[in-house]
Amino acid sequence: MKHKILEDFFYGNIHPNEESFQRSAEYGKAAECLVNEEEQLRAMLSQQGMDSLERLISAQITVTALTSEGYYIDGLKTGFRLALALLDDETDFSVP
Repeated sequence: MKHKILEDFFYGNIHPNEESFQRSAEYGKAAECLVNEEEQLRAMLSQQGMDSLERLISAQITVTALTSEGYYIDGLKTGFRLALALLDDETDFSVP
């Protein structure tokens, strides 16, 4: 059991960026609202406005992806620091 995560990692079976979500959950509702608002906005825009919107959406996707990657890496580093602290023989883990 404890080596399962290592095996999954080795075989490439860990995909944290591919998590699914419930449409009835808060995330699903927010995503649905986003789609609806974008459709309404597109209906009001000229071709020039649509082109500008596409560039805006593309830039936002890039910013979101870079931010998510940074948070993921920072979280992983923090987790490893915590694990190393737990393994440190000099660390006092006694309850005060």
